[in-house]
This record gives sequence, C-alpha cells and structure tokens, in this order.
Amino acid sequence: MNIVFVVDIVLSGRGGMETALSLIHDELKRRHHIVILLKGRSADESWEEGMVTVPLFHKINNLLPPKYMLSMYAAALSNAMKSLLPIDIIISTGSTGVAAAKMATERLNIRVPVVSWLHFNLDFYVKGFDDLQAADGHLAISEGNLRDMHCVFPTKINKLVYNPVRYDDVSYVARPDTPLFLYMGRLAKVKRVNHIMQALSPLQDHPWELHIIGDGEEYESLLNLAEQLGIHNRVVWHGWRQSPWDVVTRATSLLLASDTEPFGLVMTEALARGIPVISSNCNYGPREIVNQSNGWLYPSNDLEELTLILRRVMNGEYRLPSPESCRESVRAFAVETIAERYEQALEAIKAGAEASMRELQEQHRVICSQNVQKIVD
Repeated sequence: MNIVFVVDIVLSGRGGMETALSLIHDELKRRHHIVILLKGRSADESWEEGMVTVPLFHKINNLLPPKYMLSMYAAALSNAMKSLLPIDIIISTGSTGVAAAKMATERLNIRVPVVSWLHFNLDFYVKGFDDLQAADGHLAISEGNLRDMHCVFPTKINKLVYNPVRYDDVSYVARPDTPLFLYMGRLAKVKRVNHIMQALSPLQDHPWELHIIGDGEEYESLLNLAEQLGIHNRVVWHGWRQSPWDVVTRATSLLLASDTEPFGLVMTEALARGIPVISSNCNYGPREIVNQSNGWLYPSNDLEELTLILRRVMNGEYRLPSPESCRESVRAFAVETIAERYEQALEAIKAGAEASMRELQEQHRVICSQNVQKIVD
C-alpha cells in the first residue's frame, strides 16, 4: 500500500507519538511505501532519520481564525499529495488532520480512506468530534479508547492496534542492592511527578534514590518541591536524553503517577527490559499493562497506598517480579506483532470504505435509472 501519515500538530521530536510513529514506520516500510506529512518542522528532527517526511509549513500563524487555518492546511495537504498519487490510505494523528485530509481528497477529486490514529484519550478531542465523524475508521491504542470509540462512533470501523515496543533487541537492566526508582517522561502536571516525590518523602529512614529522565514546564517547581521535602540529595536529574534508556544501567522499578495515560509506552519499554512498574490505576493504559506478574497498581490520588507499596518493596515484603516475567508480559506489544495488527486494521477499514462507496454508487445508479424511466414515461 501507499500510506500517507498526516501529523496535525508540530512535534517536539521527544514524545511518545514520535516513538510510536517511528517504530510503526520502520516495520511497515518493509512492505509498504510510506510518507509522513508534518504540519511543521519538529523542534528536534533527529527522530525523523530514515523516514520520508515533508513539513508543510515553516512557520504557523496561530492567530488566524480556525476555519481559515483549516482551509490553508487542506490546501497544503492537497499540494503535497499531488506528487504522491496514487494513495491507498491516509492516517491522521488528530481530528484536525482528518478534516483537512478529507478536504484535500475532495480538492484532488480522489477517493481515499482517511483513518484516525489518536494518541490521547477521546475526551481530549471533544471539540473535534464532528471532524472525527468524517473518518472512515479509527485505530485505538488501548481497550479503553476502543470502548469510547464504539460509543462515540458506533457506525465506524474501530480497530484496536495498541502501541508498539522494541522487544527482541533490548537487554535486561540490572537491579541494584539499594532501591533505585525511575521516572521517565515529560515533567508536566498531568504526569504528577510531585505525587511520586510526596510518596517517597516519608520513607527517608530507608536508603533509596529517585532518578528522573525528562524535562518540561514543571521542572522548576519539582526542583523546589524536592528541597521543601528534604529529599533533594536523593533525586538525580538527568534532563532530556535523545536515547533515555542508555542512561538506565540499574533500576528497581519504574514509577508513574499520571492523571491519565492513553497507553503508557514507557511502561512497556521498562517491562521489556525486565523492570517492574508501580503505577496509578488511571484511565486507560496502566490497568491494561500492569498486573501481578509485572508490578503494582494503586488507586489514583492515594499517596498513602503508593507509600505503602514502596515501603513494602524496600522492606522485602513485596517480592519484585522476575525480569523474565516482566519481559514476557509485554511480548504481545512487540513491534512486529503490533505492525501485523496495524496492517490488518488498515485493510479492514479500506475494504469497508470501498464497500460503502460501491453501495453509494449503486444507490446513485438506481436513482438515475428511475429518473430516466420517469422521463421516458
């Protein structure tokens, strides 16, 4: 297939979407021709290595009214797509991309299925539901997202594909004698890294370290919180890293306290390396990934329960799952397996869109025949 991805936000080059897209791209390109149309240049373009990417705008004027911006976006997409024809399917990472891609196909007078591949929970796209209704199908990255899609888009072809993880080419991470907890990701409010610090602060009678890999707008406030809690000498700040797992040579457990996780790619990455996960039981990803074989879930916002789990891990009351069981628990998310699901989902949506088109053409033919008969009569 000739597949076109439409990325309708300007990427930092450092997020989970970039990781998922690059993994899927690298596997699908073995059998398909793929082009990625970026809305604008990524802040960090290194993630695009080995891909065919086309930034549509060098600078985006966000002051323009949305309807004019959408029209400009659709025009830019149609201009880029002219040289890519024929196209078999278009995959958009957001609601605006779906609307713009639909408009672009109309401009080009081509019939190409447009599919959404959303990387946030569906409530994030409430204002874009009308745009998403125009899609021919939707790819869900979690069971929770799929349930929501069936509710909101019951007439569409909605398929569960999950997100991929590198599996066969990663090594186990050693476990230290002294507990070393790991957080990896954006330092944003939704990630609630402050909860991790607050849960660890009562445990200063135990030896432990917290290693934080990532950056974001919460960095300064978290730095101050570590000082206030008196744990600043136990927190190691690594900042953002191009290859974050290269920094991790030892780890007791990955810690997550997110308010919401559409999937939780970092969890599968940790588990593939034999690292157990302790996570908030938020919607949706953690509860679909973390279980008794690979870690612990605690009720969101229940810091006392998180502290209790951490204390029991440090005391040895909770025995850490084996590296092998952690790794085995995410075998189903290996990129080769997910790519197969992805291809099957795209084929099903493409077939469904073609069947719908044939049905519309038949209805049109019948109406035309009836009109002609009326004229003859």
